[in-house]
Amino acid sequence: MTDGGTRQLILLQAARLFGKHGYYGTTTREIADAVGIRQPSLFYHFPAKHSILAELVDADLAQTMSRLEEAVALDASWAERFHFFVTLSSRDYLTLPYDARGYYSDALFAEEEFAPQREGIERFHDAVRRFVEAGIEAGEFLAVDPEFVQRAITGLQFEGMRERETSASAPVSERPLQVSDFILRAVLVQPSRLEDLRTRTQERLPRPVAS
Repeated sequence: MTDGGTRQLILLQAARLFGKHGYYGTTTREIADAVGIRQPSLFYHFPAKHSILAELVDADLAQTMSRLEEAVALDASWAERFHFFVTLSSRDYLTLPYDARGYYSDALFAEEEFAPQREGIERFHDAVRRFVEAGIEAGEFLAVDPEFVQRAITGLQFEGMRERETSASAPVSERPLQVSDFILRAVLVQPSRLEDLRTRTQERLPRPVAS
């Protein structure tokens, strides 16, 4: 296996273990064993456990910010852009081969070694809140609390991951559109627009999401 392949496998197995046992409940020895390497080999790629988590979170943030920027750049209404963003980012999280909830915790990111990730998360949350504020200013969204909307999105995405991990029959493929429908239904000045928003999102997605 190439060094790059080993590094990616370390990230994958670490994410799976963090999802199952939590960050604090996972040791570097367990990660190395899951990959099939010795601890010194793991430390060749990552100097410490926190550097593994930092890279996982950085990758998540980079992808999600890219999704948000893609949505904002659309030649569309704010409601269309927001529905597309929530659907796309929800699908990203729900198709991960592990449970990302295991490494997102306010207490964890309060630690100094995760200060860059904490700041990155806050920048992303600020961007989502500004997205909601733009919809309010355009008269498309109700005068809701943007922070509450941001937290609601995260909560629904985490619930989708929990459901996927606990129920083999969970209709995971349906959840991304259901999350965005739920959020937009709550904030739209004209809820009757929702069906059209869903159709336009499905047209824009790289692959169709089950309805």
